[in-house]
Amino acid sequence: MAWWDGFHDRTLSSLVSRAESMNLTVAMAHQSLTAARALANSATAGYQLDASVSGMANAATGSRIKDDFTRRPVQLNLDASWEIPLFGQDKQAQKMSDLSVAMATEDVAAAKVAVTAEIASNYVHLRALQKRRLDTAELVGLLENNAKIAGVKEQAGLATSVENEPMRAGLDTAKSTLLLLDSEIANTRQQIATLLGTATPDPALMRYEPQPVAAAGMAEGRPADLLRARPDVLRAEYAVGQAAAQVGLAKADLYPKLRLNGTIGIGTPVSNSILGAFAGPSIQLPIFDYGRRKDAVAAREAEFQQSVLVYRQTVLTAYEEASRALHELNAARARTALLRSRLQRVSKLKSSTEILVREGLAEKSKSIAGSIDLLDLRSSLTESIEAEARATIAFYKATRGMQPAVSGDDARRPAKMEGRK
Repeated sequence: MAWWDGFHDRTLSSLVSRAESMNLTVAMAHQSLTAARALANSATAGYQLDASVSGMANAATGSRIKDDFTRRPVQLNLDASWEIPLFGQDKQAQKMSDLSVAMATEDVAAAKVAVTAEIASNYVHLRALQKRRLDTAELVGLLENNAKIAGVKEQAGLATSVENEPMRAGLDTAKSTLLLLDSEIANTRQQIATLLGTATPDPALMRYEPQPVAAAGMAEGRPADLLRARPDVLRAEYAVGQAAAQVGLAKADLYPKLRLNGTIGIGTPVSNSILGAFAGPSIQLPIFDYGRRKDAVAAREAEFQQSVLVYRQTVLTAYEEASRALHELNAARARTALLRSRLQRVSKLKSSTEILVREGLAEKSKSIAGSIDLLDLRSSLTESIEAEARATIAFYKATRGMQPAVSGDDARRPAKMEGRK
């Protein structure tokens, strides 16, 4: 089960599923992965037999050189060469390409993690905004009733306009809050649409639905045990392997290179033969540029050490993010539990006040005041539920916990690195 299914919200699950296939950032990451795979297919092409066909015509060929088949007036040549990978250059080159594919795969996974978390976070925020709007609209109604009662008292000389002004100001503030909430709701819908790769908000987001609530048991576990699945941690690990392969290639350049060359020529007869051939080895010795090559080795070794430090820093940062998210989640859970308990107590007190109002033992304004207090508490609970849900999302983003590993074309580990845990 994917972690977002723990909210038991069909709309959220649908949005996440669509975002993974429609989001443009994810699509770009997939294209980078396709390019890396294409290059990996020919990573060792430089160390395989290279053959070519050429044709040529020579002018002014004298009799003294007519036995040289390469100087025939007309000829068709088949040329072949092969650089022998004496010191494992081909394996190092293939390893580097495989690791590039693995890193691109992690980029896809990282894009999916980021988009999934952002979709979920915006959705949770949207539902909280819609809940706050309903409560604020109810608050406006209560304040308008309160303003009417205050107006009657003012006309009867039981209150002054100065005394009632804070009440009118509170009503204006509530109406202004409604306008701000409407604007933020529209903006959040548009943000979700952008994440889905479209400019049109989903109609399902127009209607009100209850807030997603993080289920009990979500986001469990120690961050240190969950970090190994993070795309940035795996990518940093592969970068270390790639840097090590670059060191190997740089060291291989310190040694001679052996190449076998050959040519078969067909053309104008020479010495009663239309066929000519020659073959032989050639060797490249790093004599005059040996110092430059040693400097390249030193540079690659320094880059390797740097990649190790980057890996360690990535792990530390990942642990910090996961630990902070878990602490924030625990605090949000505790606050939500306290607010729920307090809301129950306040609801009971409000019921008692309404009974007194019906019996004529208390003014109606006291009942309205109790309802306003209850709405304020409900608003605080709405914010706390949102904070808990978003902290849960942040925890899963930090740990990539319970997310199914990509499969098929998006296999997370290169074949040559499986088993490295």
